[in-house]
This record gives sequence, C-alpha cells and structure tokens, in this order.
Amino acid sequence: MNSRRKNVPAAALQIGVAAALALLLAGVTARAQEVASPAKPAEATIEQIDNPQVFNLWLNPENYPRIERAVNVMNARTTRARALNLLVDHRTFQPFQTNAFRDWVGFDAGSLKIGLALRYGILDNLEVGVQRVSNGGDQYDTYQFDVKYWALHADRYLVDLAARAGATWYSEATRPDSAGGFAQLIVSRSLRERLWLSSGLYYHSNATNENRVDQNLQRPSGQAYALAIPVAVEVRLQTFLAWDAEASFNVAGYHAKYPVLSTAFKIITNRHTFALIMSNSQYIAADGVVANTIRGIHDLIVGFTITREFNL
Repeated sequence: MNSRRKNVPAAALQIGVAAALALLLAGVTARAQEVASPAKPAEATIEQIDNPQVFNLWLNPENYPRIERAVNVMNARTTRARALNLLVDHRTFQPFQTNAFRDWVGFDAGSLKIGLALRYGILDNLEVGVQRVSNGGDQYDTYQFDVKYWALHADRYLVDLAARAGATWYSEATRPDSAGGFAQLIVSRSLRERLWLSSGLYYHSNATNENRVDQNLQRPSGQAYALAIPVAVEVRLQTFLAWDAEASFNVAGYHAKYPVLSTAFKIITNRHTFALIMSNSQYIAADGVVANTIRGIHDLIVGFTITREFNL
C-alpha cells in the first residue's frame, strides 16, 4: 500500500513535464510559422485624380520662367510682376562651315557680338528693358531702351496682343553718336502651352545691318527707316526642351537681300533657359532684326542665349 502511494506523484510529475514540453514546442513552432509567413497587407484606398498637373509642369509659374521670346522675336507675354530677367547673348562672326574645328565653330575667330539685357516686370502685364550689344565687327556699340505692354489676353480675346516702343542709341568712339526709335505690335497665341505662334509688325526709324557701314566700319549719319513682319514658332517637345524657329521679313524701307532666319533648341529648367542657336545674322537688337541681312543660308553662324529670372 505504501509503495503504490509513493509512485503516483512521480507519474503525475512526468506527465506534467511532458505536457509542458509539448506546449512549449507547439508555441515555438507556431511562432516560427508566423515569422516565416508575411503579414497580409491592409487594403489600400486608391484615389483617382483627373488631369494630374505632374504632366504639365510648365503650367506652374513657380517652376519655370515666363518665356516671352523665341530667339530674337518676342511674343506678347511680359516678364511677371516684380521679376528681373537677365539675358546673355553670344553670336559668332565667322560661318561655322569655315574651319569649324580649328575656330570652334566661330567662337575663336573674333568679332563676336555679345548682348547683355535686363527686363523688369513693373506689373504682370507691363515691363521695361535695357540692352547693350557690343560692336563685334563694327565700330559702334548699341544701347536699346524699351517699354512693353501686354494689352489683350487670349483667355478673353482668343489672341494675346502687346505693344512695344523704345529708343536705340549708337555709341561711336571716333564720330558723333546717333539714335533712332522703334515700335512693335505683337500678336501671339498659345495652343495648350505646347505650341506658341507669334507675329506682328516691327518698325525702326534708323535701322542698320552689315551693309550699312562705310569702309571704316562706321555708321552713316543719315536716317534709314525699315519695316518688317516677324514670325516665330515654339514647340514644347518636353517639359524641359523646346524647338524654336523664326524669320523677320523686311517689307519696306532700308534692307539687305535676305530675311533674318534663326532656329534653336532651348533647354528649360527652374527659372533658366539655355538656347543653342543657328542664324544668318549677328544682329539681335531691334535695329538689325528689321533690316534683313547679307548672309544667306550658306553663311550661317552659331550662338547661344542664356536667361535667368530673379524674384525681387
């Protein structure tokens, strides 16, 4: 009797230990399976957005500068209010077809024309500008001052319309300075911000070009007016890339043989543009754009324009 009573607790203890080990093993196995199998993701809510602006970043005025020109020919837009636009222009003299590698497509050949311009937006539709163009192969520097007013907007009148007027001062070292005035009527239209078209009338009272210099590369003292019709197109290929083409056809007054032709690929970034240009004229100010050029398409030069827009 006594020996049987002593064996019962030992058997119960063995059974309890075995059960505890079994439960511990089951818990470890279940934990391993939980870690091995990924958790089921929560159901996501998908929100559909119509016409997301990420595909039209250039529509956001905070992302890109307000582009108001193709190469030399402006459209009706003006620099945004309280913004300052800096432009740097370079044009070679020698045709890039001649000794292109040795002269680095004309940039090593000298007689470059370099233009520096500032344009300031007084209001969102009114700007003033000043430009200085170096003499290049001439003996005079050109200073240009103008005011541009964006009068009609396409959202109400189907086209944008602007008027521009100013004065040109020719600074010469060895003879008296001279001057002239100019006026421009600009009509332009944007098609969904992907295609820009621009035209109008361009007048200058004292135009100039490669022909209008004497043997000492001085300007003649007399006045010579010119009237031209400029046309320009800009195609936005990507948010950061555009292709531009323009021409200025003289229709009255003093002029050379060929219209001024220019084309460019324009890289557009935050508040900057960089345009790599091919043209048949060095002349970039109003007095030269209206007067045609002596260069044909066989006599092309290269250049570039950099713009930078600052908020003030």
